[in-house]
Amino acid sequence: MNSTRQHRPFIRRASIAGVAALTAGALFAGAAPALAAHTTDSRATGAAVSAVGEFPELTAEQLRFIEEGMGPEALAEISDAMSRAGDDGEIRPRAFPIAAVAIGAAAWCAKGAVASIPTSVLSDVADGKFSGKGTYVKNAIIGCLGGEIGGVVWKFLPGWVKNKAVAMVAAFIIKYIR
Repeated sequence: MNSTRQHRPFIRRASIAGVAALTAGALFAGAAPALAAHTTDSRATGAAVSAVGEFPELTAEQLRFIEEGMGPEALAEISDAMSRAGDDGEIRPRAFPIAAVAIGAAAWCAKGAVASIPTSVLSDVADGKFSGKGTYVKNAIIGCLGGEIGGVVWKFLPGWVKNKAVAMVAAFIIKYIR
């Protein structure tokens, strides 16, 4: 009877070690594609250059439209946040040196998501009204803005800057893309 008690702790430890090994293997198998993608992204520092090439270069009129619509304070907040992001090691392959360019890029990104949305709904979003389909539009634009300026940057921007950026992307889509 004494020998059975001595074997049980061994079996228990072996079982726990086996479960731990299987769990670690499953976690690694699930995380491996994400790690590979992260490594690929970190190597592709030229992604910022290619991201700029994904949409037409902004004209002087378009830049002026964004800069006037956003205002210097909001653009300064975005630019400052973009320059500070990455101190913790986060890789920002799509960070642009000019916040207005990021807003223009987000507009080109969001154009497909909002293609079937009536212009009246986009006008409401441009005016800061978010309800019904406006919430869908806002979320689509936020997804694009987060991708263009960086998710960490987006998290730390003040709410008034976020709302202004969403409204400006909607206004840009109405004026220059539709």
